[in-house]
Amino acid sequence: MYPLFTTGSIDMNSNLLYGLIIGALFGVVLERTGFGSSKHIVPVFYFKNLKVSHTIVSAIITCSTLIVIASYNGWIDYNQIFIPDTYVWPYLVGGVLFGGAMVMSGWCPGTAVVGFASGKIDAFVFILGLLSGMYFYFDIYDQIADFANSGYLGRFTIDKLVGGDLYTSSYLITILLGAFLAIFMNIMKLIRDKKEKI
Repeated sequence: MYPLFTTGSIDMNSNLLYGLIIGALFGVVLERTGFGSSKHIVPVFYFKNLKVSHTIVSAIITCSTLIVIASYNGWIDYNQIFIPDTYVWPYLVGGVLFGGAMVMSGWCPGTAVVGFASGKIDAFVFILGLLSGMYFYFDIYDQIADFANSGYLGRFTIDKLVGGDLYTSSYLITILLGAFLAIFMNIMKLIRDKKEKI
């Protein structure tokens, strides 16, 4: 039963080795799908090129479907999957900062590592900024600890918000949100393309 490490099927060393292999393969996939270049990521925010957003939505729907199927058939213990605890207010502020930085730079931490591995200078600069920000955050953590731990909800999933379970509300709402995002992005691109032709 999966996950292998949290259910005790493999030891820590094997877990790290498999993580390294899967991470490297994931990096190759990111590079091949265009995530390894800020030139492919930035246009998403201006509704110029939706290749990256289509890939994200496809990945969300595929992953969610596989998790539901595997959990339903007993191949994976859903309760053993790592889901970070939710802290509402710091997540909202962090989301705004993260989104603004991504629009300005065209990178997120994962894609920046892929970009750096393929020799992108701007990805290297982003990583330096990321590490500096992390250092600054941990340096002032004692002063902002109350805020950083505010709005604590624990392991919070969609079904806890609206009722139901993994197989009903969580899965269905995830699919609906993914579809809504894809439709919204395509509508905005059509509007933008139409304005450019005027």
